[in-house]
Amino acid sequence: MSGTSSPVAVTGGSGLGLLPGFGYGPPPPTRAEKYERLAFSFCRLGTVGLITWIVGPAWFVLIVATIAIALYVKAMSVGVSWTQCLLRKPSLVVAFWGIVAAADAYWLVVLGGRALI
Repeated sequence: MSGTSSPVAVTGGSGLGLLPGFGYGPPPPTRAEKYERLAFSFCRLGTVGLITWIVGPAWFVLIVATIAIALYVKAMSVGVSWTQCLLRKPSLVVAFWGIVAAADAYWLVVLGGRALI
């Protein structure tokens, strides 16, 4: 049947593919989907800000740093050697958050959360 618009697999010298116009992967996001993604990013930021405000910034940082350390250690134990995080290597991320958690715990416990200056 000619003239149908369904994707048809074709074989050629380079192997199996789809006819032109049917491409691979999901279609590009619509304008509405782009706005929704951006709105969701701000929703996540707002949620984190709200949790920070409720728990208290110093305690929130300590909790999140500890969770990040635990998750990255677990990820490294199952073979992860690269991350999307700015530092790229999970071991560097663990070291960074370890320093942050130690400094935060010292500030909360030893200094009693007082201003450093």
